[in-house]
Amino acid sequence: MPQASACTSVRIKTSDGLVFYARTMEGEWTLQTVLGIVPRGTPYQGTLPDGSSKGVKWKTKYAFVGMFDFGMPLASDGMNEKGLVVGQLFLPGYAAYEPFESAKSGKTLAQYELGTWLLSNFASVAEVRKGYRGVRVCQGPTDKSGPLPLHYVVHDPSGDCVVIEYTPGKVTLYENPLGVMTNSPTMDWMLTNLDNYINLSVMNIAQKDLKGLTLRQFGQGSGLYGLPGDYSPPSRFVRMVALSQAALPAKGADQGLNQAITILDNVDIPIGAVRGFEGKEERFDKTIWSVVADTARMRYYYRSMDNKNWRYVDLAKAFAAAKGIESLPVFLAVDYPDTTAQATPFH
Repeated sequence: MPQASACTSVRIKTSDGLVFYARTMEGEWTLQTVLGIVPRGTPYQGTLPDGSSKGVKWKTKYAFVGMFDFGMPLASDGMNEKGLVVGQLFLPGYAAYEPFESAKSGKTLAQYELGTWLLSNFASVAEVRKGYRGVRVCQGPTDKSGPLPLHYVVHDPSGDCVVIEYTPGKVTLYENPLGVMTNSPTMDWMLTNLDNYINLSVMNIAQKDLKGLTLRQFGQGSGLYGLPGDYSPPSRFVRMVALSQAALPAKGADQGLNQAITILDNVDIPIGAVRGFEGKEERFDKTIWSVVADTARMRYYYRSMDNKNWRYVDLAKAFAAAKGIESLPVFLAVDYPDTTAQATPFH
């Protein structure tokens, strides 16, 4: 599978306690993404490193919706009926999973299945803290593009948030009070790097009088001068922390949604702004899709690179109507007022 390195997620809290999670998916490829609807009782079985489906068996305790990439009935991102949100983002150069042990194959799944397992089985971040080691996460089968290096961010409607990372020889659960996650390096490095930006302020810089010369700001925003604007993972992390912390608290679900979208737009990549070469072929990263999880109204919003209109699924309606795993189009979709009614069986 191709590797992306520009995924971003951020949490927004309103003044009246509502929680929104927003996230982008980036890459140089075009995904065959659908929005999946998975009801309670759906059976799953983990994949072993040899590609066989002989790993841990489970049925979904909680129904969930999510973005299904790569043609698999597995969520890259999603929200369940309790408002638990899980995002799988890329961690290239750092991710390494637990060694496979055949005696523990009945508790094993592939790294790209962990998000689905978490969405299926847990109602809160507190439950995830206690139970995330209930499965053994191993490197799944790879294709010519190599391993799929992932780490995981988990949110719930209380605003609680953790990050789970598998790195060489250890598994770490980080408390994430800021609610932001991007890519490499690991979470502890990202938090330490914030010390480099301790002087940033939302306040404009006052004029300074020198002997015979007065220095003035050119315009608004001088307090945030030096805020990184590039698309590297550390810069996006700092930018999302700064903007989510600086924004005046919104109030109510509509304002919270608007603020989440506004802040997320600051990491939307125009095609051509991030490019490189693979051999002699020039490649372009781009924002493929974006989502916002409204944990108050239990709505999952989504848009794609070819359709910037935000659409949403009402989770209660979707689960009531679902007959097995179903899907909604993500790309070149019609902007329906109620997309739940347009669900079709997932294949």
